[in-house]
Amino acid sequence: MNNPTMTTRCDFCGKKAIGIQILGSVQQNVCEDHAEKMLVAMNPGERKDWGECYYIRYK
Repeated sequence: MNNPTMTTRCDFCGKKAIGIQILGSVQQNVCEDHAEKMLVAMNPGERKDWGECYYIRYK
């Protein structure tokens, strides 16, 4: 998935990504501005399943 030595960038704007969200079949690396509210509220390292959606907050 993610190489921990690299800084992952937001797929939308290029800012540093805070995590990844998988919405159905769409996977997105996102910054705080483009993340779903659930991902923003999560703690670093946390993972959540929400129906067909998955959220992973980077450490």
